[in-house]
Amino acid sequence: MRRILVACGVLAVGATLAWASSHESFPRPAKPSRSYTIGVLVPQLTNPHFLGQAYGYMDEAERLGARVILHDAGGYQYLDKQIAQMEDLIASKVDAICLVAVSGPGTVPVVDRAAAAGIPVVNVNVMTTNEKVAIRIRSDDTVIGETMAKFLHERLRKGSVVMQSGPAGASAFELRAKSFRAWVEKNSPGIKILGERHSLNTPDQGLKNTEDFLQTFPQIDAVYNSADFVAIGAAQALKAAGKAGKVMIVTADFQPDTERMVREGVVTQAVVQQPVTMGRWAIRAAVNILEKREVPKLLYTPILSVTKDDVATVDLSTVRAPAGWKPK
Repeated sequence: MRRILVACGVLAVGATLAWASSHESFPRPAKPSRSYTIGVLVPQLTNPHFLGQAYGYMDEAERLGARVILHDAGGYQYLDKQIAQMEDLIASKVDAICLVAVSGPGTVPVVDRAAAAGIPVVNVNVMTTNEKVAIRIRSDDTVIGETMAKFLHERLRKGSVVMQSGPAGASAFELRAKSFRAWVEKNSPGIKILGERHSLNTPDQGLKNTEDFLQTFPQIDAVYNSADFVAIGAAQALKAAGKAGKVMIVTADFQPDTERMVREGVVTQAVVQQPVTMGRWAIRAAVNILEKREVPKLLYTPILSVTKDDVATVDLSTVRAPAGWKPK
């Protein structure tokens, strides 16, 4: 049976309150009397995770009579492009902006500019470190990292792990890797972390990182991946080395290639986020804010842990865009 991992109760996060999240805990508001224009900024639409998120934004906006202007930065390395895109949205006087930040610190000045222009910013999935955002909507990345650590502790008990920790400066990746390492070091003395690499979240980079790890370390029992684009590269490297299915792979996210590899037993565990839900909740939050309704400062969207045994139970309607869907 799959294990659903949801933030429960009301959590203290500094001076901020995080409301408990479930699929129905942030309902769709009434359709507003006027049509709002909402800008949306995502890191890379070539990643199915963000394509699913884009579907959530655009489908929810259509249901609420809003218009979405969608921008794709093209990758986490293109901070300047995302800043320029957000500046364009500010100059266009959109009603609200949904931001998935390619860099936490790097987006601080442009969020300041949006706030100065009176445009509320809904921060989604990957966090800016600017505190002037109206609300943050994301998975609990600390729980994601700990979930992968606990899984390896239960399945591996003793062995060596290497870490692919994703882009430096991107909150989701950093929080997952930090919590994974901290949980292992505190609770699993039989597991040794041999090495860690930060890199772009691409299959090519995951392939290269894992090839280098295999050459450096004679014995690797598991590969931790902050997201599944690098996990796909890790799987390719392990297949080429004749070690697919013999070395455990744990990862976050659940694009079609990852699902296939989970079914094949090549990827051992995937911690599945709900990017469509993230997009829907972000549009709902933006409309509520614009309609002068109270919203929480932080919402966690649900996550679940999936293995080969329960992969068929996943509700993909909250995870991916419909087959063949493309943003207009």
